[in-house]
Amino acid sequence: MPIDRIRDMIAFAAPLRIIARPERLIIQDYRPTMMMLLAGLGFFVFAGLLIWLLAQFGAGIGAFSIGVLALFAISCLAVAILKGTIREVYVFDRTAGSYAFVRQFLHRKEVIEGDLSQFTGARVETHTHEDSKSYTVVLRQEGMFLTGVSEQSLREDVPIFNNFSNEADIANAIDDFLHRKG
Repeated sequence: MPIDRIRDMIAFAAPLRIIARPERLIIQDYRPTMMMLLAGLGFFVFAGLLIWLLAQFGAGIGAFSIGVLALFAISCLAVAILKGTIREVYVFDRTAGSYAFVRQFLHRKEVIEGDLSQFTGARVETHTHEDSKSYTVVLRQEGMFLTGVSEQSLREDVPIFNNFSNEADIANAIDDFLHRKG
């Protein structure tokens, strides 16, 4: 399909890297969420419009117009800073017997660590919406945990360029790593 080729050409700007080594698997996911993308674009559009209007008309455009555009630009920037992830990194380390999931925001970093032996495999889960589908990687866990669930999703929010192929690559890499004897 032509749309898939266009998507693949643009995807280099938000890469997904899978680095598989004998004792360690590192997955670096730089794909932003739709909210992060729209908030970032909104900031640049409103800030650019504000700068252009100030350059064209100077202070003659009025304080109200300047204030409204500045407010929209700052609101978009705040949403991007508070809600958007820059990257997510998943590290599975066989020598240490541990995993680390790192979710990097502009202003903070969340790290989830634990014992690698709790995971038994990975699969791709399909979510059907009214007019589209989205895919997430789900890790199968050994037994029931405190939360009462036996599976854990890698990402909280679906990234752009979300397709079955990308998610299957992640799930297959994790599944192969977990089932390979070191």
